[in-house]
Amino acid sequence: MARRELPRNTRRAHLAARVGHRVAERRSLSGASETPTPPPTAATIQVVTEDRAATARRDARPRMPFWVFVLLGILSFFGVKRGLENAEIVLPSTDELVTMVQASLAQSGTRATGASLLDGLVRDKRQEPAPAADRVKLRRDGHVSIPGGILVLPESFQPRTDGQYDLLIHFHGNTAVVRESAEVAHLDAAVAIINLGIGSAPYEEYYAVPGTYEELLESVRVGLERRGLAGGRLRRVALSGWSAGYGAISTILQVRRKEDNLDAVLILDGIHCGWENGELNHRQMKPFATIAEQAAEGHILFSITHSEIDPVTYASTSATADYLVARAGAARTPSDPARDAPPYLELESMKGAVSKKLEKQMEPTTEAKRGLFHVRGYRGETKEHHMAHLFQMGATLLPELVARWSR
Repeated sequence: MARRELPRNTRRAHLAARVGHRVAERRSLSGASETPTPPPTAATIQVVTEDRAATARRDARPRMPFWVFVLLGILSFFGVKRGLENAEIVLPSTDELVTMVQASLAQSGTRATGASLLDGLVRDKRQEPAPAADRVKLRRDGHVSIPGGILVLPESFQPRTDGQYDLLIHFHGNTAVVRESAEVAHLDAAVAIINLGIGSAPYEEYYAVPGTYEELLESVRVGLERRGLAGGRLRRVALSGWSAGYGAISTILQVRRKEDNLDAVLILDGIHCGWENGELNHRQMKPFATIAEQAAEGHILFSITHSEIDPVTYASTSATADYLVARAGAARTPSDPARDAPPYLELESMKGAVSKKLEKQMEPTTEAKRGLFHVRGYRGETKEHHMAHLFQMGATLLPELVARWSR
């Protein structure tokens, strides 16, 4: 008759009982005084059987790796981003973390490695471009002396890692106002500010000697190198002038060697010329007329603001603007003061420059535009109106340059 096989758990229980009896016998023979292990009862066998079944069910479920619990504990303890030397931990939400853990377990079972999860939590900073402010350290305090003026580095100036930089050269005007205006407009460029005296003649004559303009550009490069920009290379240049400063721009347009990338010309209530047989002196206007035609075709930015001041003995800024509008093939249209007025800037550098009660805001009257040629006329016939064109350059012309150089 075949022997009936007992269940495995029952056999193990009987085996344990026999082993226990044998151990007790050996201990009694050796005189040991320990209490022998009692044989298992039916209740004990049942508990053992049930415990093993429960264990089997737990074993069937996927277990969370120990490192996951450690990681969750660390993240829960800190609860914030922690910076590493070359990486930063980006903490996900609870749902995102659960999803990531489940995906990790699905890919590699219960033996998922820490790297498979950390790949989603750690972002290597070396794979992302560092902010420009962190790439190039410049000393911005004070200024650098250059021929005829100074070089300033606004907080908004952030040169490229390859050393390329843009440059605004402004002729005539309060240096603090020009620097603050560049910062308010967020102009990403070095700023050279040139002041050579009263009237346009000193500006015209200073740059009439060939090479003078190029020497200015080189002095800017050297100045930037002294302030921390190694291997600096000029990318684009913008020339701007207020009032008499237009004289420098007029001469530079005629004598420059065209080795630089002149990308913009900005005139703030400037450009005058003499009368000739009852008409504007075409020879004096030729440099600006040429730029106006190029701007109308989209090759260079040429933007002008002018007041209504009439000096009588020579052509006004509104008269010269009319001449350029015609040469560019544009036409004036009326402006809506409520819609077209630029925001009024109250600069710290303006304080004390003009009486508060005499400060003037920019009230637009007309506008003409074609391609990159842009003329805006503003109301006013006083010197305070004239000064407003300088004080408000950060709200009128510089934003156009910023928009162009941001592309």
